[in-house]
Amino acid sequence: MNMLDEIIKILTYYHGENNFNMNPLVPREIEHYARAVLDIPDDEYVLAAMRTSFTQFHRGLIIGRDALYWKNDHKIETTVNKLTWKELSDRKSQFRPRRRIVELGDGAVFDNIGSHNKPSTIVNLLDLLIDKYESQEGESDGFIFDEESLTDMIRAIPENKEAIKAESAASSADAETVSFMSIISSLLKKLVGK
Repeated sequence: MNMLDEIIKILTYYHGENNFNMNPLVPREIEHYARAVLDIPDDEYVLAAMRTSFTQFHRGLIIGRDALYWKNDHKIETTVNKLTWKELSDRKSQFRPRRRIVELGDGAVFDNIGSHNKPSTIVNLLDLLIDKYESQEGESDGFIFDEESLTDMIRAIPENKEAIKAESAASSADAETVSFMSIISSLLKKLVGK
């Protein structure tokens, strides 16, 4: 069994759950939004995507051949939103599932809010993928797939990355404004006594 088949075997357990899709079943618009919002390189292969928002891809997790990428809610701070499989392997002992987040070490945090998958499930998935990464022969920051495997994988690369990025930023700003306005409205209701 080649490396891609082994990765797909692991991902199959999570496929179809909570907007978790594997290549080639990652919806094209999800991959477009994720590539634009997360600055995923065009030569990266998206193995799976998990949305934690109801929109195209304003929050979620992307499992790539070379790295793990994620986008958090604006309230959840993280030091980075991308780690190579080598970096994940080095930090594996620092992974901590928390109530609504997954700590990935050194201030890197994945916002699991909006996911039906428990943070411990995300850590388990990452542990299994890291074990496969560590078992491969050869030095690489990511997974090493043979050329035949790569020809079977689909990459949906948007031509309008900047427009998608701007749309996503505007949507995030709108969400912050709505959230702020909700807080003000609640405070005013309490002050007025309603």
